[in-house]
Amino acid sequence: MMKRTAALLLVPAVMLVVGCSRPPEQQFLTQFFRAAKARDNTTVGRMSAVAIDPRTQGSVEDFSITSIGQETRTPLTFAPLLEAEAKARETEQAFLKTKIEYQNANIKAIEEVLKIEQTNSTAKLTPAQEKIKLEWNKWREGISSHARATATATTAIKQSTGLAEASLTQPGQAALDPKTFSGETIRKDVVVAATMKSPDGATAEKTLTVTIERVAGNGREGRPIITKISGI
Repeated sequence: MMKRTAALLLVPAVMLVVGCSRPPEQQFLTQFFRAAKARDNTTVGRMSAVAIDPRTQGSVEDFSITSIGQETRTPLTFAPLLEAEAKARETEQAFLKTKIEYQNANIKAIEEVLKIEQTNSTAKLTPAQEKIKLEWNKWREGISSHARATATATTAIKQSTGLAEASLTQPGQAALDPKTFSGETIRKDVVVAATMKSPDGATAEKTLTVTIERVAGNGREGRPIITKISGI
């Protein structure tokens, strides 16, 4: 009977320990809010894609987690973006090849028009020169258009790989290779009740929703990155 009683007395104590254990998000956010308040940009940059500037937005003085949302997992691959960039480059190169062929076939007339443009922009052109000018302007516009398309495709890759690179880049591990990567983005929202101090020293209670994401794939588990903070 005494052993059973002792065992029963232990149950509330065990439950208390479990109930009071802090989730990993608590320590993570504590470190982030402290770094943001101290303007430790190096630490903030490793942990987050967004910042809380104490000079303009204020600082989190204290907080408690009120809820942690369920993780959502989204497949992540960069193959479509890489294919789009390759297609844009291929199209641009094909256009440039055709442009050079036209240029070589009409180089003398083009040079005459360009010389007139540089020396006397108001000079009247002959019908043949006017035709060359219109055609050459179309080629120049095409060069700019194709260059923008290629740049847009390249930018899309950089923007899409940003989270994966931040999450997976760790000492001693290989850099992210978008061409071979296949994995998922893991996302959750953490709601906190925060005491914030404004730049002028006033305090206010606010509810913040912190979005934390990480990337996993190719046998690697990425570290969490804050991608959004709403409610400030």
